[in-house]
Amino acid sequence: MLPVFFVHIPKTAGTSFRKSAESFYGREKIVYDYSPSSEETSNIINKWIYEKKDPLNFFEEFSCLNYSLLSGHVNASKYIHLLGAQQTVSFFRDPVQRVVSEYYHFVRNNNYKGDLPSFYRKPQFINRQTKIMHGVPFESVGFFGLTEEYEISLEMLNSLYGLSIKSIKLNMGRKDQTVDYKLSDEERIEIEALNEDDIVFYQKVKNNFRERYSLFRNGETYVHGLVQQLSPKKISGWAWYAMNSSVVSLNILVDDKHVSTIECKELRPGLLRLSPPRNGYVGFQYNFSEPLLSGSIVKVVVVETGQLLTNQEI
Repeated sequence: MLPVFFVHIPKTAGTSFRKSAESFYGREKIVYDYSPSSEETSNIINKWIYEKKDPLNFFEEFSCLNYSLLSGHVNASKYIHLLGAQQTVSFFRDPVQRVVSEYYHFVRNNNYKGDLPSFYRKPQFINRQTKIMHGVPFESVGFFGLTEEYEISLEMLNSLYGLSIKSIKLNMGRKDQTVDYKLSDEERIEIEALNEDDIVFYQKVKNNFRERYSLFRNGETYVHGLVQQLSPKKISGWAWYAMNSSVVSLNILVDDKHVSTIECKELRPGLLRLSPPRNGYVGFQYNFSEPLLSGSIVKVVVVETGQLLTNQEI
């Protein structure tokens, strides 16, 4: 069983998940990185990451000791190259609710005395989710769940990785987690404006999650994929199967007319920092026989399942 890298975004049910993981794996099989000043940070992290600044020796010892999980309030890019995109997991949450939840957490646990606006206007609390995921396309992450769909998310994660992590809900500031925090119109508008990147990001994440869940319910394999470039002359991107090293085949359609079937087996050097499957041989590129007309609709569809990777207008 390969180890998992859990990117713990604050106030997304991450504490509940990692405590559930402790019950499943055993605390001794988990390494934590919650900053060098945190008591929760593991000795192996303090030694190799913060004192000796030697990530390679850290990972060699981590692997030699057969740890099962690496978790922390860290950017996804910090460890994804060591454990790999397919073994990286996280949870995302509605940005407005996440910000307000973090404020009340600071009031309860950090003795924060300011009001809500004084908190959410601080730069370090703005667009937290996109900042933590910076440089790591969410489409590449092996698994992500939604805080609002925690039980379903956990079911999907267990199925994907062959685990049996049970649901434990901890660190909740309210008894009823199904009711949104109440805000004035002014507060909501300002939070949304400040966190525009996270708002756009979360909408994309929700759509992607629904697609993953639909395939999961149908017993079909999800394809991680992204169209990186689309022009009248060509289309390119990458795609790989979740937990499957087979080459992905894609149908290219223009205005619903099939123009080609291609395989995703070109090297994508830019993805190597994510340690993707197939050693990075997951890319595709197709040159249209004639430049497409403005307004043409290009679709990229997974041959095996019909999963839609893109539906874009030129």
